[in-house]
Order: sequence, then C-alpha cells, then structure tokens
Amino acid sequence: MTSIPLTSLKKGERGKILQVRSQGELGKRIRDIGIVPGIAVTVLGRAPLGDPLALRVADTTVALRKREAAQILIAQ
Repeated sequence: MTSIPLTSLKKGERGKILQVRSQGELGKRIRDIGIVPGIAVTVLGRAPLGDPLALRVADTTVALRKREAAQILIAQ
C-alpha cells in the first residue's frame, strides 16, 4: 500500500486516510470535520489557483487549504 499526500490526488480521485500529521489546534480542527484515519475522501475540485481543495468526506463537502491537505496521508 502506497501512502501519498492528499494534495497528490486529482479531481475525481479517491483515497483512504491513513494519517493526519497536523498537531495542535489545526490537527484538532481537521479531525473535528471528520477527516480521520480509515475514512474515504474524494477530491471534488480545486479553486482556480489550486487553493483550497474541495473534498467529499462521508456525506459532507469540506474545503482545506493546500498546506493543510499536505499534512494528510492517504492510501490510493
């Protein structure tokens, strides 16, 4: 199984979250919105300049900045 940063996925691609490397308040916020190990995530799109990313997590659409998404490792 290969782990890659969430930012490596293109629009429409899907992966399973392996690890959230963010610590402190940012890590807590990411986990609070449902981004936790074992959950599937799909990239819905990106803003015109590539930041932020729109993601589908469970039945929710969330947006993350590129630097936040880079701290999330997924299995593709």
